[in-house]
Amino acid sequence: MMTRAQRTGLAAVVALLACSNAARAAEPSPTALPITVVVLRTDDAYDQAGALTQALRSAIKEAPGWSVSEEDFSLEVLTLSLQCEDRPDAGCQARIADQIKSDRYIWGMLRKSGTEVEGELHLWTRGKPESSVPVKYSANLTEANDEPLRKIAAETIATLTGGPPSGALRVRTGAAQASVFIDGKPAGNVHNGEATFTVTAGPHNVRVKSAGFLDSQASVVVRPVATTDVALSQMPAESTQTNWKRMGGFIGLGAGAVFGSVAVISSVQVASIQSDARYMAYRGLFTENVEDVCALENRKAIQEDFNADAKTARKGIQLCEKADTFMALQYVFYPLAVVSAGVGAYLLVTSDGQTAERTGWSVQPNVGLGGGGVDVTYRW
Repeated sequence: MMTRAQRTGLAAVVALLACSNAARAAEPSPTALPITVVVLRTDDAYDQAGALTQALRSAIKEAPGWSVSEEDFSLEVLTLSLQCEDRPDAGCQARIADQIKSDRYIWGMLRKSGTEVEGELHLWTRGKPESSVPVKYSANLTEANDEPLRKIAAETIATLTGGPPSGALRVRTGAAQASVFIDGKPAGNVHNGEATFTVTAGPHNVRVKSAGFLDSQASVVVRPVATTDVALSQMPAESTQTNWKRMGGFIGLGAGAVFGSVAVISSVQVASIQSDARYMAYRGLFTENVEDVCALENRKAIQEDFNADAKTARKGIQLCEKADTFMALQYVFYPLAVVSAGVGAYLLVTSDGQTAERTGWSVQPNVGLGGGGVDVTYRW
C-alpha cells in the first residue's frame, strides 16, 4: 500500500508525462470557451490515466465551440495543496477553480478492475450544476491516439458539455417583417425589424426574406454565452408584374399616331387633287354657282351635256372618285386617331393608380374637298 507522499510523487510524474505528450492546446478565442483538463487521479492505472487525460484534451480541441486551457494541473497535487479529501467535495472543487483560475474544468478518478479500468469524470462549471459520466474500458488502451480511446473521450466530452456552447444572434433587418434562415434552415420571423435567436457558437450564414424586398444574407461568427449582432439591409424589389395599363397606353398612342398619319396623308391627297390642273379644267365646265362639282348628280349632268369637253369631264370624274376614297379615309382615320390617342393617354395617366382630377377631350374635325383637319384638346 503506497503512502500519500508516494502517490503524490507518482501523480507529479503522471502530470509531467501528460504535459510532454499532449497535443498542443487550442488557443482560447472569442468563439471558443476554454476548458481545463486536470490530470486524472489514480492509485494503480497511471498509464491509462495519462492516456485518457491526453485524449480528453484532444477531444475538446476538436469539439466545436470549445478550446483547451494551456495550463496543466494534477488533481492529486491540487487536493493535497488545498488540504482536500482524495475525492474533492463541492467546496474544494470551487477552491480548485480559484487555484487554477478556470471557470470550467474536468476532473476524475480511475482505478483498475481486472483487465479493465473504470471510474468517473466530472465537469465543474462556475455558477452551474456539476455534470458527471462513468467510464469503463479495456486496460490495454494506454495510448492517447488509440482510436477506441479517442472515441471514448469524444463521447465523454459531448455528454459532459451537452454539445457546442450556445450564443445569442440578434438579427436586424431593413423590413419590419421578415423570415430568417440560419444555415439554410428556417429559424423564425423578425417583427418590428428585429429578432434574437439562440444558436451554437461559431460561424453561421444568415439570410432574410420578406415580401417586397430582395433577399439579403451575411456570414457571422457567433460568440458563446454572448449576444452577436448582425444587420441586414434590404433593397426594395422592383415589381415584376406586367403593367397592362401602361402597355396599353403606349399601344394606344402608337396606333393613334399611325391612324393620324393615314388621315393626314389622305388630307394631303385631297388637297393635291384640289390643285390639280385637270381638276381645275373639270371645274371650269360648271357654272360658278355649282359648289360641289364632284357631287353624284353633277357628275351625271356633265356626262350628259353634249356641249361639255368629254375628255376633260372624264378626267375630272376620275379625280372626284379618287377624292371620294381619300375623304372616306379621313372620316375613318381622324376619329380613330383621336380615340386611340385619347385612350392611350388615359391609360398612361392612370397606370400608376392615380387618376387626374379633371380630364376631358375636345375634338373639332374639319373635313372637306377643299381641305381637312382636326383640332384636339385635352384638359388635365
